Amino acid sequence: MRARHASPLRRRLAVAGVLGLGLSTTLAACGSSDDDAGADGGSLRVTTLGLCNEVVYWAQEKGLFADHGVDVELVKSTGGAAALTALQSGDIDLAFANPFSTMIAIDQGLDLKWIATAYETTSVEADAANAMVVAKDAGITGAADLNGKTIGVNEVGGINQIASSQWMKLEGGDPSTVKFVALPFNELASAVASGKVAAAQVPAQNVDPELGLVSLGDPYVVAGEGSNLVFAGYVATGKEAKEREKDLKAFQDALIETNEAFNDPANDDERFKLASAQCKQDAAVLKTLPENIYEARVDTGALERMGEILVGQDRLDDPPSPEDFVPSYVTTK
Repeated sequence: MRARHASPLRRRLAVAGVLGLGLSTTLAACGSSDDDAGADGGSLRVTTLGLCNEVVYWAQEKGLFADHGVDVELVKSTGGAAALTALQSGDIDLAFANPFSTMIAIDQGLDLKWIATAYETTSVEADAANAMVVAKDAGITGAADLNGKTIGVNEVGGINQIASSQWMKLEGGDPSTVKFVALPFNELASAVASGKVAAAQVPAQNVDPELGLVSLGDPYVVAGEGSNLVFAGYVATGKEAKEREKDLKAFQDALIETNEAFNDPANDDERFKLASAQCKQDAAVLKTLPENIYEARVDTGALERMGEILVGQDRLDDPPSPEDFVPSYVTTK
């Protein structure tokens, strides 16, 4: 995507499933840059979901981690919960997760630190990467029409349900009356089309006219109330964050440099070719898909807003402050 901070024309890619709280803890190594790492560089085991737009693949392919003196081994994970479980057991060093799940886990007693962001959501509906889809002929025109109905999400209690609940609340609906059900991402749109669920929160590219689906809007745009939200990023244990400052700082710096490459349209052909090889999708198609904002720097204001959302939904009484779970050496914005 063109994640230029000054450009309103950046495309957004829905990072569907990044924050999925899958129950499985299956992990598998899927590549390492051991041979390229600097002699003095540390090694970090980092989870990945194998998504097309994960910036870690570019950073690894281009040797940017090695340039910053750190070796990264990518470890396949089934979801955010699996990654956080592996993080606590010491099987990995950085978990690819989301702020909502991270803050809830911290509230439950886990010592976690936010090291780098991967994506932010847009605050502009025209650039929406996500959608609340309904059947065109269902007579549903707004959030209030979904009261008492069933909404499909990729996981119950996950970031998409939280964002969808906030969207309903702000748009005049009552999320407490809704039944949220979990379905695989690739089944959500068809579940709406078949009438299995009244609506579903899906990536914007899944709004398929051939299925007779329309979007009521991007829940994240509404939930952000004019500001961006943090969609996903990388989390370490407090112990690792304290003991491995150099390596973790180097990891974030490599992602920041990757963002600069992604911002340059001259790299589009190459980065989509790499993404295509990674996720087995056509590069030409990937170029047409909407994208979230690539951002490795940590937006502490967005994290605070997300904590307030959790409080407003009675999921937390006192959310952790970014000052407490974002290390001082992490680059913020």
